[in-house]
Formats: sequence, structure tokens, C-alpha cells
Amino acid sequence: MEGKPKIIVPDKVEKKNFVDTLSDFIGKHKLVFITAAAVVAAVLIFIGVFSIVSNSIANSSARAMEQARDKITAYSGESDATKKADLEKSLLADLGAVVKKWPRTFAAQEALYSEASLYASTKDWGNCEKIALDAVSKLPNTYLAPLALELAAVAAEEQSKPDAAIETYTKLIAQYKTDTPNLPHAYFSIARLKEGKSDWKGALENYDKLVSTFPDSDWAKLAKDRQIYLKAKGYDKK
Repeated sequence: MEGKPKIIVPDKVEKKNFVDTLSDFIGKHKLVFITAAAVVAAVLIFIGVFSIVSNSIANSSARAMEQARDKITAYSGESDATKKADLEKSLLADLGAVVKKWPRTFAAQEALYSEASLYASTKDWGNCEKIALDAVSKLPNTYLAPLALELAAVAAEEQSKPDAAIETYTKLIAQYKTDTPNLPHAYFSIARLKEGKSDWKGALENYDKLVSTFPDSDWAKLAKDRQIYLKAKGYDKK
């Protein structure tokens, strides 16, 4: 009589833990992990170097502008014509050097805005407008950008370029609705310039916007006077 068949039970397989499994996986893909680690290390080094360089550039350009501001103060307070002319020449050279050496920094934008303001003080409106617009394009999202844009619009007005001035003021209103306290002035200037072009409808529209949006501003008080005058003349019907 044959005996019962034997049931062969395989040896118990030892279950690997997570660490052992991961170790095997890394061993099989060692080259991939080494390459990835090298890439990560390179990126981290680049970020660290870039941060150091950026901070160095920001500090150096800021110090250069601080020195330029001292010259601006001296220039503003100088009464002697010869000394003032010498200071102006030196100041323009310093501001130009900041823009040339650190073109992508806030200091460069501040240098351009300062240069445009300097030209405004000497009534060189052509250079003032050009350089103020350069300041805007340098960094359009800083607090200086709308101020520079307003300065460019004023410079255009001073050159008897009403269309260019209106375009610049309109851009100021469209792009910096909440970033500048000078929007009432922009609305009033557009309205006044449109009056000069006999665009009575456009003038009244901008006076209306000014009065309704900034009712407590000094510009709104002036706008109300112009509204009364234009309507008394019947221009609101034309």
C-alpha cells in the first residue's frame, strides 16, 4: 500500500523590508541616481552663486545711487551758476554710469528718473520725455514707473505735443489705476488738452470721470468749475 503523497512546502521566503528594496533599486539604477544628484547639486550651486551675485549687484548699485543723491542735494542747493553747471555735468555722468553698469536694477531706473527730473529743471523737455519713458520701460512694475510716466506726459505738454501727452496720460490711467496718487491730475490734464483740441465731449467725459472717481481731490474742484463753464457755453450739446 502506497503511502500518502508528500506535500512539499517551499522554504519560507524572507520578506524584504522597504530599506532593502530601496537599496536594491538604487543599486540597479546607480548611474541614473548619480547623474540626478549631480544635476541637483549644480542647480543648488547656481542658485547660491546667483543669489550672492544678485545681492552684490543690488548693494553696489544702491551705494552708487546714494552717492548720486548727495550730488542731487548739492546741485539743488547751489546758487552759483558756474558751480551748478559743473555739478550738473558730474551728476549726469554719475547717473549714466549707474545705468550702464547695472542696467537691470532698480538703481538704474532711479538714475534715469533722476536724470529726467534734472532735464525738467533745466526745461530740456525733449530729453526729459525720452529718458522718463526709458525709466518706465526699465522696470514697469515699480512705484517709480507711474511717476516717470507722468513726467513724460508733462514733458510732452511742454513741447506742445497734445496728442503724445494725451496718449501718455491715458496709458498712466490704464496701467496704474491703483499704483499712483496722481490719477486726478492725469484725468484733468487729458480733459484740458481735449478742450484745446475743441473736443468738448472728450473733455467733459474726463472731467466727469475725475469728479465721480476722486470727488474730494483739489483737481475735482477745478474740474467742476470747467464743467460749469463748458455747459454754460453749450459745449455739452455739441
